[in-house]
Amino acid sequence: MSILYSIKTVHHDTQKINKEEDEFHKNIIVIFFIFLSLVAHSSGDLIEDVCEKSTDYKLCVSSLRADPRSSSADKKGLVRIMLQLSLAKAKDIYNQTLIILKQPTETILKQCLQICRGTYDLAVSRITSSIKYLDENNFDMVNDGISSAMAFSVTCEESFTEQPVRKDPLKARSADFFHFNDATVSLLDLFK
Repeated sequence: MSILYSIKTVHHDTQKINKEEDEFHKNIIVIFFIFLSLVAHSSGDLIEDVCEKSTDYKLCVSSLRADPRSSSADKKGLVRIMLQLSLAKAKDIYNQTLIILKQPTETILKQCLQICRGTYDLAVSRITSSIKYLDENNFDMVNDGISSAMAFSVTCEESFTEQPVRKDPLKARSADFFHFNDATVSLLDLFK
């Protein structure tokens, strides 16, 4: 009888241990999903917190949320992504000037486009340097680079308003570039 009692006790204890292990595993899974939820929520909050400093909150948030690298980036990483997006815009406008310059155009328009090609070439260079300076924590030089790139876009636009005035085929892109950089440069306040 004592052997049977011992076997029942061991069996009962084993069932109890298995239930405890199952409960433990369930708790671990719940904790994991809570943690995962908090991490996902906190990166969304970080984007919103960073973009609060931007002159265009909606543009900043939508730009960063559209980039998959943002979910794992810190504040500096988010600013770096904005700079990389700005660089892509500058390269796009530069390439657009090359395409238009290959088409038959009048002399004055060609001169305006050549000015834009030069200014956006400089903008690409300055934004590239700004990314390097961000990596070095030289935020004043990042600011200078972005501000220069913005000034270059204005120079491009102004070339079309000189006499004789010509329609600017880059106007929408240049305005978008300027606005995007204005929203980006304001993020540097995060590091003051």
